[in-house]
Amino acid sequence: MIDTLYYGEHCSCSGHSHFHNESPAISFNVVQAFLQRIHNKPELAEGIDPGLWSVVVKVINEATVEGFSQSNATSTHDEEFYRALRHSNEVFAAFKVHSLTGEVAKNLLDSDGKLKPFRQWVDDVKGITSHHVGAWLRTEYDTAVIRAHNAADWREFERNKDILPNLRWMPTTSPSPEGSHRDYWMAKLTLPIDDPFWNNHHPGDRWNCKCSLEATDDPVNRPADMDAPLPQKGLENNPGKDGHIFNDTHPYFPDKCSQCSFYKPGIKGRITTLFMNRKKDCYNCPYIDGCIDREKTIRSELRTRAKEIKQEVSNLKDEVLHNPKFPHDVHITMRGIKEWLNQPHEHFREKNELLLSIKDVFANAQYLGPIDDHKKHNGVVMGYIFETEVSNDISWIIVHQTRWDEYVLYSISDSSKLKEMIKK
Repeated sequence: MIDTLYYGEHCSCSGHSHFHNESPAISFNVVQAFLQRIHNKPELAEGIDPGLWSVVVKVINEATVEGFSQSNATSTHDEEFYRALRHSNEVFAAFKVHSLTGEVAKNLLDSDGKLKPFRQWVDDVKGITSHHVGAWLRTEYDTAVIRAHNAADWREFERNKDILPNLRWMPTTSPSPEGSHRDYWMAKLTLPIDDPFWNNHHPGDRWNCKCSLEATDDPVNRPADMDAPLPQKGLENNPGKDGHIFNDTHPYFPDKCSQCSFYKPGIKGRITTLFMNRKKDCYNCPYIDGCIDREKTIRSELRTRAKEIKQEVSNLKDEVLHNPKFPHDVHITMRGIKEWLNQPHEHFREKNELLLSIKDVFANAQYLGPIDDHKKHNGVVMGYIFETEVSNDISWIIVHQTRWDEYVLYSISDSSKLKEMIKK
């Protein structure tokens, strides 16, 4: 459905750019950790994955900032409007991640109803994840840039409407436009800024649309026979007016409250909904906000604790680790401490706490052998892995050998891919 929405009937003024494989904004480790969490606890599919959600929010927020930076609008301190945009990005990301989670979770079981092995399942859902965090996210990012730019322009139009009361639809900047909005710019459509037309028709109401508006004091020009194509799903709203980058008609969102996993009122609330015919309003929903606030609280607590651990173990800098099966001293660096604390992990909290007893943990870990430095870290010639446990699940400690023949603690990971990279 979304492929068709984004690319099958994309705006003629768009100039769509395909984006293959995973977006560099979302690392392999983040996606791998997300999938590991769902595989270990399928019941998590009912909520929002905090790790992936926070990364998607960051991507869309970055697009919003980029869009504002491209606008010629006068810089203002409209904090209320900025907060609305950031909140809309959080809600959109929540439904996007929830949608992805639901799709991959459907493939967890084999034909006999048994949980698939992790590697098999990851391979089975590879196409789903690559779409969500690759091509689709790229399109969402690009469109968010455009709509944030348009939103900033709109706020400027509102501030100056006493001088320039009308808006003219300007031609697309796409090198290969087609016809969706052609009638607008060919006819030099010019309407008052308060005209209801702008509520549902505006640049950015098609995915990747590159049209724009221009403020003017030229007279109104409203051709009677002009075709007005409907906006695409998720883009019907004017973000400059409501502060929502995307509309809640997007396919990630439920059609109605009763279909929403986040909408969980008590008995009284359900009765009220039954008799009042509750109208869907995802960007102002206390149930969704409650889920997002809980995830924010959890992440805030984790960040605070990570800072505390970093401070507690800072005295270990330049300390030496020993393992009876590994013939080299392994040094602890602040870089290694930071990498360990930042590394995504199924048991994130427990993984970080492990650092407090790193000497004993490393001494008791099972040395498995050398691996190639697959990420090509600067100054690293070889990696070595050691098997340990975090909350009764297997994880692997990574040691790097530098060009200067030093051995340093690099990080820890729960990605089984590491074990497959051991040199035979």
